[in-house]
Amino acid sequence: MQNKMMLVMVMLTVMSGCTRIHFDNGEQIANTQHAPKKQWHHNAALSLYEVSEPVDLKKNCDGAKWSSVETQLSFVNGLASTAVNEVAPLWYPKTVLTTCEKVQVPLQVKDK
Repeated sequence: MQNKMMLVMVMLTVMSGCTRIHFDNGEQIANTQHAPKKQWHHNAALSLYEVSEPVDLKKNCDGAKWSSVETQLSFVNGLASTAVNEVAPLWYPKTVLTTCEKVQVPLQVKDK
């Protein structure tokens, strides 16, 4: 019984298949000021069709330049997809993380 349980755990780990794709825009500088904005992106029918609108990087960064974008198929995405796709291959969510460049505001000089 213990061997079967161990085999099931190993198979679930191997089949989880979490993925990550990372895109960088220009030179990367450590940016601790802004936390990445996180959102789900939805695909359908074996991921052949996008249900969500494309991620608007300008809107996510409030007009500033984007520094990096990362798409992930996380464990939670896989769990949600597996629950729905038991019936048919309908829904394939991914998590998108957008990191924006730090906006530097010029110093103001007061007139005397």
